[in-house]
Amino acid sequence: QQRNYNINPNKSKNKSTATTTTTTTTTTTPLTTMLLNATLQTKVSLADTDNNGMPPPLDATERALYEDNFKLAYRACQENAGGQTLPGRFEARPEAYARAYAGCGSHVTTTYRRSYARLYEATACATHQTDDQFVALYKDRPQDLIGRYVRLEALSAQRHLEKLYEITSGEPLPNHKSYDPNQVWGFLPGGPFENKQQMAESYVFCPATKNQASFAVIHNITGQLLGTVGVSHDDPTNLSIQLDAPIVQPQTTESQQEMEACFLLLDRLFAYGYRRIQMATDSQDALTRKLCNRLGFTLEGVLYKHLIVKEASRDSNIYGLLNSDWKRGARSALYAKLYGKAALKADKANEARESEQEERARELAEKKLQEAGEQK
Repeated sequence: QQRNYNINPNKSKNKSTATTTTTTTTTTTPLTTMLLNATLQTKVSLADTDNNGMPPPLDATERALYEDNFKLAYRACQENAGGQTLPGRFEARPEAYARAYAGCGSHVTTTYRRSYARLYEATACATHQTDDQFVALYKDRPQDLIGRYVRLEALSAQRHLEKLYEITSGEPLPNHKSYDPNQVWGFLPGGPFENKQQMAESYVFCPATKNQASFAVIHNITGQLLGTVGVSHDDPTNLSIQLDAPIVQPQTTESQQEMEACFLLLDRLFAYGYRRIQMATDSQDALTRKLCNRLGFTLEGVLYKHLIVKEASRDSNIYGLLNSDWKRGARSALYAKLYGKAALKADKANEARESEQEERARELAEKKLQEAGEQK
């Protein structure tokens, strides 16, 4: 018996129908919704005035594929759960695995769906408390991209402006003393900002083109905003795109949370079929150069006098990561850095087992079709 997630907001009895308005409404690009999870939900939360990256309603074909993938994944996890069953909640692991597997959509690789779903299952079903947390989150925001440490949701001025300004303005915080905001904004095209309205009207919340996407990085345990991460210069014809360095509060720099936010996007982009992902950074930005190396990027060259940023000439280091590198070991190395060698070993073992089961099921189905044809 599966739980009823009740993700249709019209059925909620406790939510007010009143909405609020903000001075600036974030434009959610098609690339943003593509990179987030697919969902059967067709309406946004009544608490939001923009769509927060909610994908458009699935057509009949996509909906059928979603439901088929959910059932397939549910049965697969029933047979081989990724961990011990939570006492009294025998359906928790199959449901967590299935909603993540189906949420990846039908346009990514099966290998990616299995790996993402296992990571989500392990995160969501660690304890009864985490199960409650992620079931509730799924009801409210089924489209969010979930990792072990952070989740990514579409960047929205309504939801994130106030907190993002607070953590990047240099003002003292409960867990951090005051600092120079140029630590955050020094190498970026805009900022520091004098006020929230100025930030709301900047490139941070108002993308100049539709070939880019921005995401809020949310801490899984505290639910606090840590910063933003995004992609730009999307070139679907040549299957290439640029990963932009995260904009995070100083204490999040060089953290597992920052690195996982990048990993979640890299893994999904390659699963969609992108061949090349690049990062372009100011040649003097030591922290971003270090991040590129930690993520597995290769320095391809330097563009001298590439840009004029804040009335200063900028030389840009160009880093690249290819799909062939990702498959040959860059993904495994980053996965081990984030989650440990034991988790990487379990991920590979699960992929080998489930791909073998899938192949046997395919052969059995073909044999049945052949026998049926011979009988005719």
